[in-house]
Amino acid sequence: MNPPALHQFAVFAAIGLANTAVYYAVYVVLNLWMPYLAAHALAYAVSLAGSFLLNSYITLRTRPTWRAFFRFPLSGLANLAGSGILLHLAVSRLRMDEQLSALVAGVLVMPVSFLITRWAITSGTKPEVARTIP
Repeated sequence: MNPPALHQFAVFAAIGLANTAVYYAVYVVLNLWMPYLAAHALAYAVSLAGSFLLNSYITLRTRPTWRAFFRFPLSGLANLAGSGILLHLAVSRLRMDEQLSALVAGVLVMPVSFLITRWAITSGTKPEVARTIP
């Protein structure tokens, strides 16, 4: 990975940690009242909205567009499906704890999520150029 892409991934990962904290807090609370996969889907939807805005402005330095907004959930759906499958396998096959499995699944799908997010937000747009003071 080239240095700018590596920097983007590092920023994406930091934002991902914040989103994971939001996701996990919502997941744990919802899991008290509903099955773990339903809690997973709802918690993920909450964190997805914040992720779009933060990654547009901070990670990829581009203004959010309606086109990107409507494509961004494609990255979320891929992430939701991948992490959901991993969560289900960890709980049902490996007998891992439901809470810990949700965190592990999220970390494992992060590189693929970054690539899809970058495509969804930037495909067909020009990144904003950093302004310098003369």
